[in-house]
Amino acid sequence: MRAFDVVGFGALNLDELYRVEQLLDDDEGEVSFAGAYPGGSAANTIYALAQLGLRVGFLGAVGDDDAGRVLLESCRSVGVDTSGIVIKPKAKTGRTLGFIDAQGRRTLYIEPGANSLLRKADIDLSYVARTWCVHLASFVGREQWAIQCELVRALSPKTLVSFAPGALLARRGLRMLYPILKRTQVLFLNRREFEILTHTDDLSVGARTLLKAGARLIVVTLGAEGSYVTDGKRAHRIEAPRVKRVVDTTGAGDAFAAGFLYGLFEERDIRECAELGAQLARRVVSQMGGRLNAAISRLRQ
Repeated sequence: MRAFDVVGFGALNLDELYRVEQLLDDDEGEVSFAGAYPGGSAANTIYALAQLGLRVGFLGAVGDDDAGRVLLESCRSVGVDTSGIVIKPKAKTGRTLGFIDAQGRRTLYIEPGANSLLRKADIDLSYVARTWCVHLASFVGREQWAIQCELVRALSPKTLVSFAPGALLARRGLRMLYPILKRTQVLFLNRREFEILTHTDDLSVGARTLLKAGARLIVVTLGAEGSYVTDGKRAHRIEAPRVKRVVDTTGAGDAFAAGFLYGLFEERDIRECAELGAQLARRVVSQMGGRLNAAISRLRQ
């Protein structure tokens, strides 16, 4: 029997989000505080998978502070196992500063805090020994990247690896990402990350580059233009569902990944997996913060 269906491994941050009229370049503008929300890319995905009823756990680090306790409680509130999350004494929990404009677009700045104190000795490989899938997202620190690479090398060949590198890792290039890409079954990227990694805006051309690097399934989210998914044999463009008003795009890609992985877990076709991902993303962009407050069990039908 598997201990978990999915285990997430990535940064844990408290997202402090601020509203602005527009995102500026070398100018001044007015800002208003919108709120603080639990975050972290992989953590957002795992949170949504827990809401969908999967057995999930998480590997990561928080500080021994109020923000860390908020993040742990958020995970536990939906059934995420937090025994793999270490608490770093006298450390500040990771923090993300996000600026959201009137169209819901955002710019993020990361203060890694306790995330950069995660060490190899903090990771118990038995925690992921019998999981169906390990979902990885980026850390800022190179030492934590090395820990993720070592964990992937130690996984059973039967364990599915899902990888959402984000912009920070994408900027380091394909060669840097190769140790995990060569073992990745599902690679999640947004349009900007895709272009950074492949040096092209042509989806089919760039996807071939990523497939050649080892990833088996490429998933690219395209915002209002929907998404693109291919395994090298089949390719689909999926339209984005209509959204009455985009409030905040923070966590949209993380929610999409949750819906897509849930579809794979249910052994659905990759097009339907992308449609499930789009449903979750639509709900997330309609609110502030990267996690849905309401139950999303209707996707299980």
